[in-house]
Amino acid sequence: MVFFCSDVGVREGVDPGFGVSFKWDIPLLEGYRHEFLRHPLREIPQALDRHRFDVLWVSGCTDPWAWRLFLAAFRRRLPVLLFGDSHLLNAKPWPKRLIKRLLYGTLFPRLAGALYVGRANRAFFEHYGIRRNRLFLAPHCVNNEFFRARAEALHDQRDAIRARFHLPAACPVILFCGKLIPKKQPLLLLEAYRPVRRHMECALLFAGDGELRGEIERRVVAGSIPDVRITGFLNQTEIPQAYAAADLLVLPSAWDETWGLVINEAMNFGLPIIATDKVGAAHDLVREGENGFVVPSGDATTLATRIGELVRDAPRRGAMGARSAEIIQSWDYDAFIAGVLAACKTVA
Repeated sequence: MVFFCSDVGVREGVDPGFGVSFKWDIPLLEGYRHEFLRHPLREIPQALDRHRFDVLWVSGCTDPWAWRLFLAAFRRRLPVLLFGDSHLLNAKPWPKRLIKRLLYGTLFPRLAGALYVGRANRAFFEHYGIRRNRLFLAPHCVNNEFFRARAEALHDQRDAIRARFHLPAACPVILFCGKLIPKKQPLLLLEAYRPVRRHMECALLFAGDGELRGEIERRVVAGSIPDVRITGFLNQTEIPQAYAAADLLVLPSAWDETWGLVINEAMNFGLPIIATDKVGAAHDLVREGENGFVVPSGDATTLATRIGELVRDAPRRGAMGARSAEIIQSWDYDAFIAGVLAACKTVA
């Protein structure tokens, strides 16, 4: 049974990051029981009393409804598993660290356990007091079968897809997939791409939209930077086309990139990955020199160097892409389900 405290994503609405109105075009409510709580703070205790749960799984702990849920569960002696993807990769101001220490240091030891998505997230939970024997790996994953099937189906349409995005047919394509917002540093990627493109034939595809789109377009024109394209917002069923058109994925985020599921998706398309050290997924899915590179956040020079290495070396791109496809096979729903079941059986 899933209780939702919001209907964002089910109904159409404007996402501030993308700057457009949309709703996801894949089914989100099929295959399980669910309820929408219109007044979560008031309805949570009633919802718990209507059912005889053995374990309560709470996603996140920053919203008021989550703390209401913790309190209601503790009063009913109901074991609580926390699921989240936070990490300690970004330095926070000391007042914020102090508040987190007080709140999380009080809450986390009272939890029955936590589901962690990767190594950086596990370190976060341990830092705030969850015992190691109450930490269960539930890896951040996507529907591998869906993306593998789309990769196979789109393989022979690569040239047509590139033409649709106004990309050159023959040269390597560097892909950025996500919101064009400051924390993801699309402008840093553009800065790194510029010297690479000056010496090598390649193209840069921004699959997404957001507040920095205008600035990207302005810099492209002002600097006469060739072969840069922006798709605008792509929904879930459209995103595979961007991966099919690409030769490598770059995720240059600077902060608050707790995971970066685009890495999972791109690896299912057999793409090498370049990510910054502030990206949660980089610490689990990017094997240095095997399927990609991890670069320092904010370092355009190193980013350009790594992009250039892959752009000029097609056999290496192919080998790294094949390794990506191997690594992501075990980072799937089965592994996630196994982690959740192990946690429930332990704490119930």
